[in-house]
Amino acid sequence: TNNAPSSLTVMFATTACWMLLASPATVSAFVTTRQTASPLSSSSSQQQQQQQQQQHYRKFTSSSLRVAVDPTVVTKKEYQDICGTDFDGDSLEKRLSATKFLYPKHVEVIQDLEQAAADAAENILLETGEKAWQPQDYLPDLSKEGWEEEVKEFRAMAKEIPDDVFVVLVGDMVTEEALPTYQTLLNTFEGCDDPTGTSDSAWAKWSRGWTSEENRHGDLLNKYLYLTGRCDMRNIEVTIQHLITNGFNPGAKKDPYRGFVYTSFQERATKISHGNVGK
Repeated sequence: TNNAPSSLTVMFATTACWMLLASPATVSAFVTTRQTASPLSSSSSQQQQQQQQQQHYRKFTSSSLRVAVDPTVVTKKEYQDICGTDFDGDSLEKRLSATKFLYPKHVEVIQDLEQAAADAAENILLETGEKAWQPQDYLPDLSKEGWEEEVKEFRAMAKEIPDDVFVVLVGDMVTEEALPTYQTLLNTFEGCDDPTGTSDSAWAKWSRGWTSEENRHGDLLNKYLYLTGRCDMRNIEVTIQHLITNGFNPGAKKDPYRGFVYTSFQERATKISHGNVGK
């Protein structure tokens, strides 16, 4: 019918989204691509088509909106159907703000809790550095005179531990040594990530503080198992490397709610497991 969109209208409508903020160079490349992809025709027909494309291109680049979609070619309704926003700058800004996060409402709550995260990082996480316990505090000091006797005594006590307890200890240690994977996971949660690695946000500081605290757990278990002489440490190390290489996906999908529900249960389960081993 007379109201049916032309092929040129369809072409520009379907490319409206990805060309929304395109530069003139991008549009020019697009026009060139279309020219080379045109069916073979007479030279006069090709010339006429090129002139039409150039005319449309001049309209696009002269637009004050600097967009690659001309409202005279694609209607407002068509554009909204394609991109979900209007030509108007305010509408576009709203669209970009709404799609900055997959879970904007969840992020809003996480941001409201930032002071609680700051308090936790300051008052709940353990001290660092000289004031904190370190793995070496619970192990023989091989830098001191008489360390051989310390190691002999250490191994004598380890001989009394049943094999099944050692199996659990190895599993706990491998889990703790996968810490890089867990910090990577935390940085996928929207609203509480650490995009630069040194961000000043409370959530980023809490994440790094938690990671430094957790790091000592794997170090202590690893050194302990090594010094007992009862484990095949090389095979254990191969397992750890595979675990970190393969990664870990609990299905949080960047959602901070899902992420913290998972970590809350997981951390509680870990505490119970380590506590039972200690008994």
